[in-house]
Amino acid sequence: MEQNKWCCRIFPVVLIAISAVLAAAIWYFDEGAHSFGFLTQKDELFNYLGTVLFVAILPIGLFYWLNDKEKYLDKARSLALLGFIPALLFLLVICFF
Repeated sequence: MEQNKWCCRIFPVVLIAISAVLAAAIWYFDEGAHSFGFLTQKDELFNYLGTVLFVAILPIGLFYWLNDKEKYLDKARSLALLGFIPALLFLLVICFF
């Protein structure tokens, strides 16, 4: 049971770190300048943090929802990563179109 408590505390932090990388990639390609200048401006930094939390909310929500279901308890982590699919699709659209 202790392992499950640590899992539920650490894995959302990992999901937020993954979403930070995805959000940085989205902002890098969306601006058109292909630079990380948005990290140095105050207003843009808060917009970036909002994007990070927006990208992370679906995977974290899936993770906690699947943790409550005994049927999916063992696969909750891997299924929660499917929550990043919309952000990845948006990143692909920005990169190639």
